[in-house]
Amino acid sequence: MSVTKQLLQMQADAHHLWVKFHNYHWNVKGLQFFSIHEYTEKAYEEMAELFDSCAERVLQLGEKAITCQKVLMENAKSPKVTKDCFTPLEVIELIKQDYEYLLAEFKKLNEAAEKESDTTTAAFAQENIAKYEKSLWMIGATLQGACKM
Repeated sequence: MSVTKQLLQMQADAHHLWVKFHNYHWNVKGLQFFSIHEYTEKAYEEMAELFDSCAERVLQLGEKAITCQKVLMENAKSPKVTKDCFTPLEVIELIKQDYEYLLAEFKKLNEAAEKESDTTTAAFAQENIAKYEKSLWMIGATLQGACKM
């Protein structure tokens, strides 16, 4: 897939995840509501930034970003969810899946950018690979049981 097509895919996915993370944000229930509510707010704000960054890079490459909400939702390939009530654990596990998806997509973008000698897009992809590797490490630590003494 070309760099531009990959960026457009990620733009659509970021939009979808922005909506999805709002669902988690509004509909998490349980004792850890407050911390998950704050975490998902940060997560959907990051998706808004990713959406904008992908669109702007597409424009820098001389192409058009997706501006139709229907097209964005139709093109999104990120994992779907139909629920509207979540436990804190479910939210963390679902975000883990979403971040694994994003990590894989950024690796594809990096590969495509390197093939096209697009160092700017490759740097963008590599920065996000590092970000999602760290996020997944932190989520993994969250999902582990307590330390053994």
